[in-house]
This record gives sequence, C-alpha cells and structure tokens, in this order.
Amino acid sequence: MGEIMGLVRNGVRIRLLAAVAISASAIAAPASAQNGERQEYNVKAGDLGAALRTISRLSGREIIFSAEAVKGKHAPRLRGTYNADDAVRTLLEGSDLTAEFRKDVILIRGRSEASGEVNYRPTDQEDIVVTGSHIRGGDTTSPLVSRSRDQISARGITDLGSYARSIPQNFTGGQNPGVVGSLQEGSENFSTSSTMNLRGIGADATLTLLNGHRVAYDAIGQGVDISAIPLAAVERIDVIADGSSALYGSDAVGGVANIILRRDFKGVETSIRFGAATDGGAEQQQYSIVAGDRWTGGGFMIAGDYNKSTAIRAGQRETTAKLFPTGIIYPPLDQISAVVAGHQDITDRLIFEIDGQFSRRKATSAFAFLTTSGYQFSGNYGRRKTQSYSVAPHLRLRLDGGWQAQLSGVIGSSDAGALVSSYSQGRETIRNQISYINDLRTAEIGADGPLFSLPAGEVQLAVGAGYRGNTLNTNIRSTRGAITTTPTSYVSQQDVVFGYGELSLPLVGENNQLPLIRLLKLTAALRYEDYAHVGGTATPKIGLRYSPVRDLDISATWGRSFKAPTLAQASRTPTGDLLPADFFVPEAPGGVPVLFLGGAIPGLAPERATSWNTTITYKPSFIEGLRIEASYFETHYRDRVVEPLGDGDGVFGNPIYNALILYSPAATQVNQAIANLPLGLTNQTGQPFNPAAVGAIADNRLQNAASQHIKGVDLAIGYSGNIGPQDRLELTGNATYLESDRKLSAGQPALQRAGTIFDPPHWRGSISASWIHDQLSVTGTANYIGGTLDDRFQPFVRVGSFTSFDLIGQLHSGDDQGPLSGVGVTLAVTDLFNTKPATIRNSSAAAPPYDATNYPVVGRVVSLKLTKRW
Repeated sequence: MGEIMGLVRNGVRIRLLAAVAISASAIAAPASAQNGERQEYNVKAGDLGAALRTISRLSGREIIFSAEAVKGKHAPRLRGTYNADDAVRTLLEGSDLTAEFRKDVILIRGRSEASGEVNYRPTDQEDIVVTGSHIRGGDTTSPLVSRSRDQISARGITDLGSYARSIPQNFTGGQNPGVVGSLQEGSENFSTSSTMNLRGIGADATLTLLNGHRVAYDAIGQGVDISAIPLAAVERIDVIADGSSALYGSDAVGGVANIILRRDFKGVETSIRFGAATDGGAEQQQYSIVAGDRWTGGGFMIAGDYNKSTAIRAGQRETTAKLFPTGIIYPPLDQISAVVAGHQDITDRLIFEIDGQFSRRKATSAFAFLTTSGYQFSGNYGRRKTQSYSVAPHLRLRLDGGWQAQLSGVIGSSDAGALVSSYSQGRETIRNQISYINDLRTAEIGADGPLFSLPAGEVQLAVGAGYRGNTLNTNIRSTRGAITTTPTSYVSQQDVVFGYGELSLPLVGENNQLPLIRLLKLTAALRYEDYAHVGGTATPKIGLRYSPVRDLDISATWGRSFKAPTLAQASRTPTGDLLPADFFVPEAPGGVPVLFLGGAIPGLAPERATSWNTTITYKPSFIEGLRIEASYFETHYRDRVVEPLGDGDGVFGNPIYNALILYSPAATQVNQAIANLPLGLTNQTGQPFNPAAVGAIADNRLQNAASQHIKGVDLAIGYSGNIGPQDRLELTGNATYLESDRKLSAGQPALQRAGTIFDPPHWRGSISASWIHDQLSVTGTANYIGGTLDDRFQPFVRVGSFTSFDLIGQLHSGDDQGPLSGVGVTLAVTDLFNTKPATIRNSSAAAPPYDATNYPVVGRVVSLKLTKRW
C-alpha cells in the first residue's frame, strides 16, 4: 500500500513539474500591452472624485484613491471615445496626482506617495470609514499596515491565514495550523484555524473585523479565523498594531485587523491553482470564482473558494525523521468558503448595504506518543470540523450639512466540533466528542459629520451606541468503555451595551501654516462599555499628528485598552486534584499529598492596558515614490487572567508563592475547599482520601494576577518608481523588534518572554522587490524569523533563526479578444532553498523536535495558478 501511495504522490509531482515547465515557457514570451475597450463618455466638469466614480461605474474598472487626495480638486469636462486608462489620464491633467494602471484596477495617488501605502478606497465606497477612525474621510494617528489583494498575491500568498503569518508584527503561535497537535507551549489551536496574534499577547487580544464589523469567535478562545475569508473576495486588509479599545471595544489590546471586501465586481473571474511541497505532502488544489455586476445606484459581488491539501507526515521531513512516520505534523485541509457583498441606493439619500460569509472546514490530527509505533497503538487521533457564517445588513442615510447616520447589525455563528480518540496498547481507551458553538448578535446606530470650520479645516465628530451579545455553548462527552459521561456542559452569555465618541480637531493646515508647523491635528476618542457580569469600563485614546515640513510627518498616540474575561475563562469548571508530593519539582514538603485547585475564581475582572506609540514618516520629495517609516510602541498590560502556579513546578519552597498556598490545612478547610466541586475530587495518589493527611492546598484557579510589558520598534520602507518606458520597480521592507516580559503574579520577578522558545522572537522581517514590465511581473521576497533562547533546561542554548526566499512570476494576457483574453498565469516557488527549522531538545523523544510555534516545517512549495477574466 505504501508503494502504491508513493507512486500516486510521484505522479502528482510529475504532472506539477510538467505544468511548471509549460508556464515557464509562457512567461518567457512577454505579451503586448492591454489597450482596453473604448466607449463614449460625456462627463461634466466638476469635482474630480465624482468624475472618477463616473468613469469607474461606466467602464467597470476599479479606480482606487483616498478622499484626501482628490479633496478640492477640479476635473475638466470629458467628452468623446476613450478607454478607461485614457479617460483617467485626461481627468488628471493639470493635477498633482498620478495614476498606476494595473490589470483590473487603477490606483490614484499624490506624487509623493509610495505604492501600497495609501489608505485606498474604491470610488464607490467614499462613505466607508477608514480603519482606525469612525469619521468618514478621517485618518488614523496609529501606524497602519495596508495591503491590497494584488500586493498579497504578488508574494505568492493564496490565503489570508498565510498572509497573517507573514506580518512581522504578528506572532504565529497559538491558533495556527502548523502548531496543531505540537504539544508545545503556545499551541491553542482546536479547529486548525488561523488567527491574528499581534505582539504575541494572545489571539483573544487582537480584534479581527470584516468590513468594519465583528464576526463570531472561533472555538474556545476569542480569536477569529481569518482564513475563512477567500482572498479572491478581498480588496485589502488593514492592520493597526496599536491599542484600539477606545474605537472598537474589548479585545483590541494588541490592535485590530480589518478585512475590506470587494464591494462589487463586474464580470466573472475564475482561477485554478495546483501546488505541492517538493519533500512530499501539502499537495494543494484550489478553485476560486468571483462574479458580480454594477448598475446605476447599485452592485454586488459574490466569491467562492474551494481549497484542499494533503497532510505533511513526520516521515516526509528530515527534521522529524525520528518520529513515527505516519504522525501528522501539518494537517490536511478541506475547506469551502463563500462571500457576498452588495449595495443599492433606495433613494438619493438612503443606501442599503449587506455582506455575508460562509465557511466549512474539515481537518484531521494524529500524534503518536511513541517513536516505535503509530497513534493507533499509543496516541491521539482527531477529526475536526468547523462551520461559520455571518450576515451584516447596513443602512446609511445622508443628512444635511455633510452629516450621515448609520444603522447596522450582525448575526453570526461558528460551530467547531471534534471527535478525538485516545489509544493505548492498540485499543481505543477514551473517545471525546467536543463541541464549541459561538453565536454573535449586534446592533449599532451612529452618525458623523462636521461641527464647524476652522482655518485648518473642519472639526468633525462621530458618535454611536449599540448592543453586542456573545454566547458560547460548550459540550464535551467522554466515553470510556461502555460508559459515557458529560464532564463539561454549559451555555455562557455575555451582553454588552456601549457608546462612543470621536473628535477630529485640525489646528494647523494648508490655509494657516506656521514656520515648522505645516500640519497639526488632534484626535480624541472615548468609549464606554457595560458588561452584564463585569461592569462598566471607559477607555480613552488621544492622537496627535504633526508635520513640520512637507516631507516629514510625526504622529503619536496614547490610549487605554481592556479585555473582558472570555466566556470560556469565566465559565471554567472548578476542579480539585489530590496529587502525590513527588508530582511536584521540588517535592511538596513532608511527602504528603497536595490539594491542587483549578477552575476560575468568582468575579474575574477585565484585563487592562495602557499603550503609547510614536511614528515618524519620511517621504523625500527629491526621490519620488520613496517612503520610510519608523514606530516605537510600548504597552503595559496588567490584571491578566492566568493560572498563577502554572504547572506547579517550582512552587514549593519559593516564598513568592506563599500567598497562593495554605500549608498544613485543617481537615475542615480541606472539606470546605472540595465541598462545591461539580465533578468532585480527583484522587491521583492511589491511596484512600484522608482530609487530615493533606499537606497543602494550592490555589491555581484563574485570576487577575499577571502583568506584561511589551515594547519595541517597527520599521518600514517602500519605493515605487519607473525605471524605463515600460518598466517599474517596487521595493518594500518591514521589520519588527520586540521585547516582552511577564510577571505571573505579584511579587514574582519579571521573566523575559520575547526571544525565548515558543514565544515571539526579538526580530522578524521581510524584504520584497518586484520588477514590472508591461503585463509581466517578477517578485522576490526574503523572510527572516529571528532565533530564540531555549531556557527550559540547563544549560540554556540558542535556537537558530530561519531565513527563506520566495520567487513569484506573473503574466497577464494583453489580448482584448480571443481565447487568451483576460488570462493570467502565476508561477510561485516559496521557500526556494527548502530551509529546515532548527532542532530543539525535548524531554520526550516523541515530541516534535522543532519550535512549531515560530518556524514552518512545510519546506519548498511549487505552485501554478491560472486565472481567466470572462
């Protein structure tokens, strides 16, 4: 059977290599430029933004620009027969704006703006608020990383989960398919999802939005599966790695990621992609379709994606060659996802919008406890399925005086389930059927507009209020032999009412500039949220933007954030384990058993944080297209919900734990501690329980005990410029340096987190270069993940860094008609040199011998993608 499977895999690779050879020969022959369809235009002179929107609507071409770029600019009358590119060139004559013409999109920017760094918005979305502000047309004083779908695809990335793992500010530990079943610290994944984890402070401390609204949480944590949204449906994704609770509420301590959908689309575009890892496994097939239409006053877009890949097994990688070969180190995937978005003008003032999302994902996990036998003899095997959806209707009403009111809501759910079997001595000993169902209901009303005008511009205000309800339905059924029990079953609900306000105050602008004060703007936001079981919390944020000269921009923010206890934390079942003295290292005093308490203390309070951020942006006018940015960030995170004793090692004999341990308790104190345990006492000593013979009661219940200090620097550089009549060069570089320490409880010393094994490394970064010639582009990317310190055992040792290189070629047909019209080919080789993660020490020979939370084990992947615009 193994030989047959080997032949099948080799057959797949042979077909892939043949396809690669064909595509390589195609890329070698550049195509002619696309002229585009010509049509009649009759656009009156007037506002430039309105004229560009008209061209976009009539031509079906997506034209993207910022409101600030076109504000106050005049467009000449356009009358005659043009293609879309020429029409835009005519409208921009005499302005200080430039246009970049891509396959299906035209990007408009100021001459000093670098490619990919503007907060782009489609022309028919001018009323959608940018990420980081509730004020239409406003900007954010927090650093913003914004990447379009085309920019993500140009790096050979095919899904948002992979993109999230490429962001230097994001930590790949926690909920990430690569760490499922890794049995390492930082592995929190239940459903093989991909979640954002900015600054490495937890997926539950990073808020992920879809078109500016929330979606249901994934499984037991408060992360959101970003991979459930097909990349084909995305216009761009914005990431703000700065505390944002004042704008968006709880769980935005580390920041916020906002996935912006393509609002509508004209025509049909299909794509098919095949790929495989050259070392075996990860055989991928992906099929996508995007369709839609536009009409006067409305439009829609619908996108679907099917993605399937095979597992990577331990025997297929040199790094894991000593593990039993059938164990899964990267799970197989079978996922269907769909997204719809549309809008319609009901009247001249009233607009209806809606977006919806559906995803279903299946995966399996398998881990062997021994190196000499498979999981079916001794190990775990899990079959996992997650299904999620959300529907978000939205009404916008344009009011007099430039004001606008909005009414929106969200209904969403995520159903994550698993059937996990444990095997011992070749037989199934335990079967757990696990279900986590998260439901979300929200309703919000808001308004924004100008209050009055100052010489520097309009003072603008946004206000709003709403309700949010989250429900977690948890059920775990455990079968041992013929007996089935339900150790965990609860429904927990969290109801929140909130109100917010945001003010934008321009103090110095174009009309009242002063020496060394070209621009000065103040922003302020305040949000109040009242939790039914936690109480009320107010969080402020203040921002300042200052520009002394044209080329230099400085911004700074200060704010407070918070995160209410997750439903799983607040609902954790109280437990009591009677453990033998030698369970602990060092051994518990007196050699007598210890009562170890788990669960959660009543009345967990919110976690709180204070954040600072300063960003300097330099765009030299003497080098058009260059942008350099540096940010310093610092966050003090306190009252973190933790188990203060951890796994119990080192707690006895250390005075910093004395407040959590009751030595030599009376029998009445022991009986009182276990009196209300729903599951009763679990006696693991092998001896009859005697409350008078308990040496200590150790309180390891979840409580607000920990504090964390995070600081560091983000660096970014971008350049986009023409290097010939038909040639363009685009360069981007991003790097993050992170320091993080944590106190597990008061009185304990601060322990370094960043730069240690299974935690974020100090350094992460990437640099990318793209050469664009007509319809051909070639992109090369270098990715760097810094090394860490393995401080688990003496002596401490270094874990080596990880550097990989990607190479991607894209070719789009220039034909207007015929079978090759609208055809595109992408050939991608990721991890070109097949880099291996550094090996690590383990106390168990069956544990993965690499840090799966930081370093990928997939290796070189070759893929071919064909697209067709119909």
